[in-house]
Amino acid sequence: MDFMNKVAIVTGASSGIGLATARLLSQRGAKVILAARSKEKLAALAREIPNSIAVPTDVTDPAAVKNMVRRAVDAFGRVDILINNAGVLVYKKMEETTPQEVRRVMEVNFFGAAACAMEVLPVMEKQKSGVIVNVSSVAGRVGLPNLGYYCASKFAFTGFSETLRQEAASKGIRVITVSPGTVYTPMVKQIVDDAKAKGKKLTPITPERVAEAMLQAIRRKKLEIFVPRRTRILHIIHFFLPLFAEWLAYRYRATDRA
Repeated sequence: MDFMNKVAIVTGASSGIGLATARLLSQRGAKVILAARSKEKLAALAREIPNSIAVPTDVTDPAAVKNMVRRAVDAFGRVDILINNAGVLVYKKMEETTPQEVRRVMEVNFFGAAACAMEVLPVMEKQKSGVIVNVSSVAGRVGLPNLGYYCASKFAFTGFSETLRQEAASKGIRVITVSPGTVYTPMVKQIVDDAKAKGKKLTPITPERVAEAMLQAIRRKKLEIFVPRRTRILHIIHFFLPLFAEWLAYRYRATDRA
């Protein structure tokens, strides 16, 4: 796919993977709808990123999600790409996580993300084309210590994404599932800092690397990608040797607090 003049909605666009992807899409000539909760950050980014508009959006609010898609169509007449990236993380043992935190993680990472995909689906169906890029996680494939409810939300989102891919294919809509490993973003800084404090090796990748991989996946019509690619190995091992995979996951993420 040539990104020139394509219309792309990016959720979670104010930082991390979303911000890196919004910038890269703009550099490739796309028209970008920047969606995130922070009105001030989005306004500043819209001034920085060419061919972009800011649409403050809380993905847990159905009215806000409808407005996000409507603003894109009103401004540019279509939606070619959805980078479905908004997410939150709770880094705690499951027994320490409050019911409010559990609900928040599920509302954003699953219900909110699913709502974004379903809201843009009729627009793409009418066009008979479009790409939905669902940003899940390797934590949506393998359970990880201190990330229990985050894993649960991403497992749910991965299942949603794989099913949507099959159901939308006949409508000319492609769905790509993206499973990054540890990405150095504000959201995972605590995980990285904890690992370093324990002297454990944890080498996060940059948001820019994930953004480039996603655009490459769109161009190459991939069904799913793991970033970096070695994280796919953990998923494969988990399928055949689950106990060994859990040990590897523990070592890889270095998230134990004991």
